[in-house]
Amino acid sequence: MSDVTPHPPATPAFGHVVRGGPAHRYALEGPLQVVKFAVGEFDNNVYVVACQGLALIVDGAAEPERILGEVEDLDVIGIVQTHNHPDHVQALAAITEALHVPVHAHPDDPMPVPARPLADGDVLRVGSVKVRVLHTPGHTPGSTCHLVDGFLFTGDTLFPGGPGNTMGNPARFSRIMESLDRLFEQPDHTRVCPGHGLDTTIGRERPYVEAWRARGW
Repeated sequence: MSDVTPHPPATPAFGHVVRGGPAHRYALEGPLQVVKFAVGEFDNNVYVVACQGLALIVDGAAEPERILGEVEDLDVIGIVQTHNHPDHVQALAAITEALHVPVHAHPDDPMPVPARPLADGDVLRVGSVKVRVLHTPGHTPGSTCHLVDGFLFTGDTLFPGGPGNTMGNPARFSRIMESLDRLFEQPDHTRVCPGHGLDTTIGRERPYVEAWRARGW
């Protein structure tokens, strides 16, 4: 979970979803489709990245029946995990059993089900789009972010208002800030899709990075 000081509330255009509410379907041109919905007691965001009838699920967090319902018309080819905190993995066993698809995760974050190892720079293909893997440790040792066509799925590494929780540990905070330095190499228009709450953009957060570094959390 995050522990950040947010900016003033973003508008619903920034992907506001609530548990049990309708999914947010981003208005996109071209073959890429992205859907966001919230599950579980911590309002975890789950994303479906789809192209040409194929789909990748980002984080098998909770409420497997909800996740399965959102992909019932798609050919799911895998599940990619941003990290292994319990609120992000509760549905993995059920949805992998139902879908018979692999889970992809960084080996520094062991999963409750067998997982194929992800490394920094790996690329996963969904139809004609490529999902690039960025290893972004700090919130957990194996945290990863996933970049596809201007969407950056950050898990609990980056939120509106700052980095994810590092439990007051200076070494972990230093690591997550190094990870954020990599994320802020992306263009300003890059949409940040976090593991909880509203979306933001790289450009909206960029002016605050040094303030986060100075405050130490």
